[in-house]
Amino acid sequence: MSKPNERDHPFCSVKHCVDPIVTRHYAALIESVHAVLAVFGSMALAGRSKPLCLIFETASGYGKTAVLQMVFPEPESELAEFVYRSDKFTPKAFVSHAANVKENQRLKNDLLPKLADKVLVTKELAPIFRGREEEMQANFSVLISVLDGKGFTSDSGMCGQRAYAYPIIFNWIGATTPLPASTHRLMSQLGTRLLFYEVPAIIPTEEDLMAYALKDTASTAEDECRAAVTEFLEDFFRRHPVGSEPADSIKISEELTRDLVRWATFITGGRAEVKFERQGSNWEPVAAMPPEGPWKIINYLKDIARGHALIHTRTAVNACDLELVAHVAISSIPGHLRPIVRALMGSAKVNTPTAASLCRVTDPTARSYMKQMSLLGIADLVKGSARSNQPDSLGLSTAYRWLKPPP
Repeated sequence: MSKPNERDHPFCSVKHCVDPIVTRHYAALIESVHAVLAVFGSMALAGRSKPLCLIFETASGYGKTAVLQMVFPEPESELAEFVYRSDKFTPKAFVSHAANVKENQRLKNDLLPKLADKVLVTKELAPIFRGREEEMQANFSVLISVLDGKGFTSDSGMCGQRAYAYPIIFNWIGATTPLPASTHRLMSQLGTRLLFYEVPAIIPTEEDLMAYALKDTASTAEDECRAAVTEFLEDFFRRHPVGSEPADSIKISEELTRDLVRWATFITGGRAEVKFERQGSNWEPVAAMPPEGPWKIINYLKDIARGHALIHTRTAVNACDLELVAHVAISSIPGHLRPIVRALMGSAKVNTPTAASLCRVTDPTARSYMKQMSLLGIADLVKGSARSNQPDSLGLSTAYRWLKPPP
């Protein structure tokens, strides 16, 4: 008789349980849903030492919240054991220092211990990524410590030390509108632990909107997708309890490992801090600081790839899993550079007018973006000639020519 945890046992699969329902209602979001499920899937891996955090980013109204709502658990459901939902969140909630609260109540209020072996789901993170620089620095300093997975200790004059000085591993998915370049610069200075997933913003036609307006099925779509995803995840964790799968049981070939390492170095190189200096009335990019080490990023990407393989019932990572890794990698560099990177992946050169059109900026701003790409080492910049009216142009540098697939 088959054991309940054997992979050939009948179960609710992504292909048969989730994809048909999500495709029927939200066809453009199917890959985003797979990315969410991959984060859940990685919870089954044994030996993880750091939380995996994936933030879904797109303009308002293009589905990032719809994706996260699919994993909102009913209070008494099996899924509630694996999800902690927090719609409104501040990093101070991890470990409280409220002076007007007794210690036993602070212990009950602290968020961090409640997250162990769960996925934190936060549908609106924009307030954390915006505001005064001092506030954001304080937010990120807490996030960096918590996302190192070793617990968190802090001291204040009001409450003394509050401490959870032991490993607390959880995963985190959230959503935000596109981040400004200033936020990416701040994160690069502090050493970010966050990865991003850019949800495609597909502009609907008038006919698309008419069809939507005539249906009156928004509530049905949400309920059916949530039910399908809940059924899948409950079945998944019955078969793959948290921390039960040895990481090396999901094989990654040497070839795909090299691809994964390249994407990790792309992330760290692409979000290194760029220094600016004032030249006249403008701020010009002049240098790129050394990037963060890629070691942690490699492990995050391995978790994503293996989690994605697990939810598709595979015992080896394949090219499909690396496509998710690639999307996360490109989504995790500053947003103003992503269109140029994607264009270079499909074309030998990108010139100033093309960059301006892709990024929806003026030519002077496009030239600044192109210079930033050069300073970061992703592309080689060839200056044009004003005399012969030739624009600047970019081509992938030798170190990053692997980005362009062979013909």
